Parts: sequence; structure tokens; C-alpha cells
Amino acid sequence: MLAPARSRIWLARTNRAQRVSTNATTPSKTPAPVQKTRDYLNFPPSALSYHWDTVPPTNEQLRYAEKFFSKQPPTFLWSAPKFQLMSFGDSPEVCFLGRSNVGKSSLLNALLGEKIAHTSSKPGRTRSMNAFAVGGDEDNGKNRLVVLDMPGYGKGGRAEWGNEIMKYLEKRSQLKRAFLLVDAVHGVKTSDEQLLALFREQNIPHQIVLAKVDRLLFPTARLPSEGALEARFAELRRTMEAVKGLIQPDVEDISGVLGELIACSSEKRANGMKLGINSVRHAMLQAVGLEYQLPKKRVTNPEIIPFDQISWTSSPVG
Repeated sequence: MLAPARSRIWLARTNRAQRVSTNATTPSKTPAPVQKTRDYLNFPPSALSYHWDTVPPTNEQLRYAEKFFSKQPPTFLWSAPKFQLMSFGDSPEVCFLGRSNVGKSSLLNALLGEKIAHTSSKPGRTRSMNAFAVGGDEDNGKNRLVVLDMPGYGKGGRAEWGNEIMKYLEKRSQLKRAFLLVDAVHGVKTSDEQLLALFREQNIPHQIVLAKVDRLLFPTARLPSEGALEARFAELRRTMEAVKGLIQPDVEDISGVLGELIACSSEKRANGMKLGINSVRHAMLQAVGLEYQLPKKRVTNPEIIPFDQISWTSSPVG
């Protein structure tokens, strides 16, 4: 039996050795770093559109629009510098217009799913009215959409191009809707307002598309924080409100304008898709009646009872 003093010394040394051994073999428990989620970047397509007289497309309609444009590659139809040299056909048409530096050809390539429209860093490279076919039967033109890339106006544009564009807008019976591209950052310019006035005067069906929205929402390569992106979406909404006031100054007078705005990008992606592209595709199909038609809900016909067979629980008021 150990003496009390020696016993205490031995126990103390043993406890110290056990603590050293435990600390050497047991890792320290430090809290795991909190993983930052980027769920806020997975915003729905409706965040890029503004509808006041129309109904936003459903996910089914957006998927159908994507399939329609990707089912088969687009085909080049014709190029014409003048209206009188255009080829005529039975297929409905939509056209895209905009300032010469708004990125019209790049957007068309994103919409058509192929680099078929000529692009250049130099404004005004599109010098003719170029037509492309999407979908449908090549023989009879059934379920086929024809898309026109029009020469740009403003810087790099020419007066004679504008004259031919005006002839097309006013006289082309196949035209179902004109899509006017406006820079999402710089907004509506004076030349855009002049074209909008012509649309209203001639009652030409048209719709505004805000291009290059990625430069507003994602101005740098670094991903924004949730708060920064929310603030930029608020700025986009203010831009859309301002554009709405310009294209429809009188809410009682539509004058050919479609009551919706779509923002898009030919480059930036979200949820694996380029921003707003399928929404614009749906609008193109809707303009010519080729969009996916939602199934109508069946309504059971109510039983109609003749007046003289109604059983009254109380005397009717005479």
C-alpha cells in the first residue's frame, strides 16, 4: 500500500499523462464552416418579364418554345436590300429591329440556336433584310415561322435602309409582330421613340424587348451578393416601368403594342438557360399562333331546371 503523499503524487502524474494522451489522439472540435448557398441566383423566368395586359407563359409553354426552336436547325431563306426584292410566301413573319449597336444579330443567333445571323463589333453590319425559317414543313410552310433580321438604325445606319424598313412595316401582310430591341442599361433613345411613334400611328403590332440585361444584373465577372442582385432587379423593374410609360402613355390606347416587356441576354445563363431567351421564343410563337395551347379545363354543364319545377323552401318574393 502506497503512502498517502506518494499516492497523491502518483495520481497527479497519471492524470496529467492521461490528459496529454487524450489531447494528442482526440482532434479538437472546431465548428464546420457555414456553406454559402447561391439559391438566390436560381430566379424564375418571370423575374425578367413585366406583364400588365398579358399572362406570363407557363413552364410547359417555355419548354415547348425551346423544343420548337431546337427541333431542327434554322434555314436561311433570302436577303433583300429593298422591299420590292423580297420573296413572298404564306408563312407568318416576325421581325427584329433596333439601334445598330443593340446586339440584334447576337440575340437572333441565341433565339435560333445557331450562328446564322452575321455579327460584328462594328455597328451597322446588317445591310439587308435577311429572312430565316424556323420549324414547320418546308414544302407547304405549315407551322413554320419566318424571322427577319432588319438593318440597324442610328449610328452606323443609313437613311435608305430606314425607308425600306418603313415600307416593310407598313405594307408586308405576312408581318404579325415587330420586336423592338432596347438596351436594358441605356433605355429608350430618341430614335427608338421615333420608331415607337410610327408604330402607334400605323397601328403596327409590336413588342419591346430589353436586350443585354446581363450588363444590368451582372455588370462584373464576380457574382453579386443576394442583396446586390435584389437591388439590381429593383432597378430593372424601375426601367420597365419607365419604358411602359413611353410605349403606352395612355392606358386606354394600346395602338398595337403588346402589354408586356421581356428582358433577355444572348450570353448570360441562369438555371442552365440564357436569360429570357425562351420567354422571347414563346412571344414569337404567340405572335403567329404557334405557341403551346394550354388544355382547357372541362366545365360540367349545370343541370337546367324549368322555372315551374323549382321547389321553393319559402314563398318567393313577388
